[in-house]
Amino acid sequence: MSFQRHVYHALHTPPSSPVGTGSARLVNMLLIVLIIANVVAMMLETVPALYQQWHVELAMFEVVSVAIFSIEYLLRIWVAPLIPHPKNPDEPRWERRIDYLLSPMALIDLLAILPFYLGSLVNIDLRVLRLLRVVRMIKLGRYSRSMQTIFTVIRKEARTLLAATSMLLILMVIAATIIFYLEHHAQPDVFTSIPASLWWALVTLTTVGYGDVVPVTALGKVFGGFITLLGVGLYALPAGILSSSFTAHMQQRRARFQDTVKTIIADGAISEHDAHHLERVRELLDLDEEEAELIIRLLQHHHRNHDDSQSDTSME
Repeated sequence: MSFQRHVYHALHTPPSSPVGTGSARLVNMLLIVLIIANVVAMMLETVPALYQQWHVELAMFEVVSVAIFSIEYLLRIWVAPLIPHPKNPDEPRWERRIDYLLSPMALIDLLAILPFYLGSLVNIDLRVLRLLRVVRMIKLGRYSRSMQTIFTVIRKEARTLLAATSMLLILMVIAATIIFYLEHHAQPDVFTSIPASLWWALVTLTTVGYGDVVPVTALGKVFGGFITLLGVGLYALPAGILSSSFTAHMQQRRARFQDTVKTIIADGAISEHDAHHLERVRELLDLDEEEAELIIRLLQHHHRNHDDSQSDTSME
């Protein structure tokens, strides 16, 4: 195996993968620890007493972290041509690298190191740089199967979520417009304009109700109550869409595992090799051990009953 392929497996194999090598799991776990340590260090920098005492050590840790993340970023670009491309396997290597550079995770990797270089080259507000450093936490999504599942669900339901969000934004603008004309004369210093009224519409539609901006007229209160009741249902739409899609996604995984179990049972009893294969499939599909065991037992029971019924039929 070439050195480039070794690097590819070390960087692109999740630590929980059953096919991962020891080096891959070690590299991934070290990166996970480094990401968590960076987030903790970023938060500690905002504590004046701690920053005054440890600012030199925190600065050195930032330099080392950025160096490691930069090397990781460059290595991922280098091994990008080895990433399987089912749609176009003959795509040139440079095009595959460009495709990877434009991928969401590559952009997150870039944003994770960008604040350091921007602060060194450009005079920019340090608060903005600290805000960008939070992006490093998103890098953990690469190593978590649960987060990858959520990202997959969001990507699949992007159009539906966009439609629901568009409806909510339209309703928010309508609510802000109406409340402005109902309350402007009574509270000219609060509902100063329609854009300023958008805050009230957002807080009311989400049923948060901070109470910093409230209607005082009778019509305003009636309209506010109506918008609150409307928001209870409409703002639950995105959550319902994601919940439904997540359930369907998990059902597909269970169905794939069931198909694998049925194929193995049809060939006879489950051998040690088959059990090992099922365990690998279970981990790849991110199924719970008890759930997978229950599926296996139910299918085995169904298979035995089916064989017994066929045996009784043949005897008759």
